[in-house]
Amino acid sequence: MGSTIFWGYLTTVLLVSLLIVSPPASASDVAGAQSAEDREFVEWYNNTMGKIVTDTMTMASAIENYDCKTAEAGANSGYAAAMNALYEIEDYEVSAEMQPVKENLKLALENLKEACYHTELGAMLYDADELETAARYVNSSSHHFEEIDGLGMVPPTPVAALKKLHADLESAVQILGSAKTPSPSPTPEIPSYEAIFAVGNIVAVAYLVLRMTRY
Repeated sequence: MGSTIFWGYLTTVLLVSLLIVSPPASASDVAGAQSAEDREFVEWYNNTMGKIVTDTMTMASAIENYDCKTAEAGANSGYAAAMNALYEIEDYEVSAEMQPVKENLKLALENLKEACYHTELGAMLYDADELETAARYVNSSSHHFEEIDGLGMVPPTPVAALKKLHADLESAVQILGSAKTPSPSPTPEIPSYEAIFAVGNIVAVAYLVLRMTRY
């Protein structure tokens, strides 16, 4: 009996000692535990997100300030950044755990590319429909980036910047839409029966007078 108690105490002491010597893994430890391929992908991801945030904020600020030329330039740059990222992402092999990040990122970039295309057209043509389409694509892109954030495997995505762009696009759509609404044209008045009858009488009298003067 005494031997059993002794070994129980010894086991408990050993377990406590292991917990003290080996604390829970920190976030940096988790990052360090990633495969070399995943670390390389995350580094590329960080650089790519930096470009996207810059272009997104450029578009948002330009639209907010009605600066169509800058909005066009930001959209053109954002389109190129998204297109290049879609080409480059295929060069990266990632682990099964990182695969959902990669797949959602591809979808987010596809939607962002379309958003930039329609933003550029909308700013160039002052077209509310194009800007409305751009806002829908920005919203879809944000949803995929939120999915990535939920996985917690990479630094935060540019959701905040995209939400600001979405709000500015919707505001521009409302302003352009109200400016294009035509004022109702006045309805032409239809001559009444009395007016038509009066005009007919005048014509008849004039005809009789004309005949009398001839004879």
